[in-house]
Amino acid sequence: MKKTAIIAALTCAVISAPAAAQEEKEFQGPRAEVLVGYDRFDAGLDGYDDGGNAEDVFYGAAIGYDFQSVGIVFGIEGEIASSGNGESVDVVETIDGMVYDGTVSLEDGVNLYGGARVGVPAGDNGLLYFKGGFAHTNLDLDLEGTVDGVAASDSADISFSGLRIGGGYEYSFGGAFAKLEYRYTSYSDGDIKYDGESFDANAFGDFDLERHQVVAGVGFRF
Repeated sequence: MKKTAIIAALTCAVISAPAAAQEEKEFQGPRAEVLVGYDRFDAGLDGYDDGGNAEDVFYGAAIGYDFQSVGIVFGIEGEIASSGNGESVDVVETIDGMVYDGTVSLEDGVNLYGGARVGVPAGDNGLLYFKGGFAHTNLDLDLEGTVDGVAASDSADISFSGLRIGGGYEYSFGGAFAKLEYRYTSYSDGDIKYDGESFDANAFGDFDLERHQVVAGVGFRF
């Protein structure tokens, strides 16, 4: 009788072990987070010696889903963000015999990202991970001033797409988590939308557009 009870107890322990291990998966399931950090744009155009860069605050939000198995975490994620990056210059130019006198401004618009990450647990509640995916950014170009003394304004949307890679560290507080990561984005394909038409941005030359970000995030896992 005692042997039967011991065998039954051991059997229950073996059966319950996988369930206990599953409960310890700190990085399993859907998640949502808010992001803030540092954002830097580096831009250049082949054939022109002068390049430019801008840096400002980055902000955004992201959602994702992680799968944790055999000490490895696989995840997918999507992000929407923007930044305070932008530039405004005063311009006086004669174009086709008309004098334009005004301001040209270029501002960061909506940025989208979709990708995946893979990581390994580090310490009791930590996760080291690497990420990569597709990034798309929109820039808003606005012109405000006068043409031959008559008030005028115009605008165009410029978009670029490219690849992003990065890495970071995430710490779990149970249902909540915090993270810090670096990401690098290289944009290649460009498109300009103006007056209902679309143009290839690279028709004006090969753009060299890169982005560096250091981002902190906090969120919840459901």
